[in-house]
Amino acid sequence: MAANLDTVLIVCGLDQDFNPARIERYLTLIYNCGLRPAIVLTKADLHPAPADCGVEIEAMAFDVPIHLISAADQTGLAELEPYIAPGNTIALIGSSGAGKSTLVNRLAGKEVRLAGAVSQSDGKGIHTTTSRDMVFMPQGGMIIDNPGIREVAFLDDQGGVDAAFPDIELLAKDCRFSDCSHAHEPGCRVLSAVDSGELKPERFASWRKMKRELEYAAQRQIKNPERIEKERWKGVATLVRSIKKNRKLGGK
Repeated sequence: MAANLDTVLIVCGLDQDFNPARIERYLTLIYNCGLRPAIVLTKADLHPAPADCGVEIEAMAFDVPIHLISAADQTGLAELEPYIAPGNTIALIGSSGAGKSTLVNRLAGKEVRLAGAVSQSDGKGIHTTTSRDMVFMPQGGMIIDNPGIREVAFLDDQGGVDAAFPDIELLAKDCRFSDCSHAHEPGCRVLSAVDSGELKPERFASWRKMKRELEYAAQRQIKNPERIEKERWKGVATLVRSIKKNRKLGGK
């Protein structure tokens, strides 16, 4: 989506958009790219206990800055100023209606991005951004505002899962077997942590799901010899048909 970034801000609204599992996926994606994340929880004014949401995310996003923001009354906006200091470039990612464009407008001090109104019935934002644009901010930095992301998919593993789930990776070091799959083996420290309540089942399930996705993606990228040979001959056959067709056209 962008290059040469200093920070990627994960923007999540404290309305129906709030989804800790999705934030875990964003973190894995960002770590896979070797970038630095920060989390912005918008629409804090619409949630009865926004601080509780911050604590919940803090418990799973280790050492990641978390900011509670309300664009309506500008609460917390000053915390984001250092990210757009002169020479810095950041990107905003999140689902549609999370408040990314509104956040850009508040930080810019004027309307530089089209932003939809928040629904009065459910407090949910409306999808408005359809293009990816770089906005030069008066603070001296730049923001890349992206359209809402509907799905986070992984192509390969660059250590993003390990970085996003350091608690599970630490537990895994104490398993009885070094090649433990954390599925059914005796002496599995990870499974015992789930059973005792030390590790939330939802977090473990999210970790396993992403591990499976990455393993599947890795397998798809490995071509066996038979498949390589088949694709080579398919290319040859296509070339032969093209040559024959050109000869016929030339003869006419």
